[in-house]
Amino acid sequence: MDTITKIALAGGLFAIMAFIHFFVDWIFQSHSEAMIKHNHPWVRAKHCFIYTIGFIPLMCFLKYSFWEWLIALNILFWSHFAEDTYIPIYLWAKYIRRPAEMTEPWKENYIRADGSVAFRVHPPDPKHGFGEFIQTPIGKILMITIDQIIHLTFLFPLVWMALN
Repeated sequence: MDTITKIALAGGLFAIMAFIHFFVDWIFQSHSEAMIKHNHPWVRAKHCFIYTIGFIPLMCFLKYSFWEWLIALNILFWSHFAEDTYIPIYLWAKYIRRPAEMTEPWKENYIRADGSVAFRVHPPDPKHGFGEFIQTPIGKILMITIDQIIHLTFLFPLVWMALN
């Protein structure tokens, strides 16, 4: 098979897998699951199990070998399980994006005994700042975008196995 044909087939297969990814990842997940899965491994595992099952019809159609099945199911489940902790996004934000919320001192309002409002200045705190950053519009957009780029990247080994 020539290179252009192989690239075209890989692109088409990747598009199908990306559709399955978005469909299963978003449609079969409740809002409450989405909000707590990063801190609750059993909720995350249930979500990842459902996500992985969503790819089984395509894997049957592609006639994966036993080892390809084993590898693909593990890639789908474990990559999703790790990514949905949001640790990779936190590390991206901390070391690459470096938003002001994560790198600069932050202020906290408090009320003095006399009733007046004052501020405490705290040193930079990446964990606190990450929570602040993802509450901003750009933070939300980038968090979702980086999350999806990472998820989709793990589909490439499945495409490669199907074409080889």
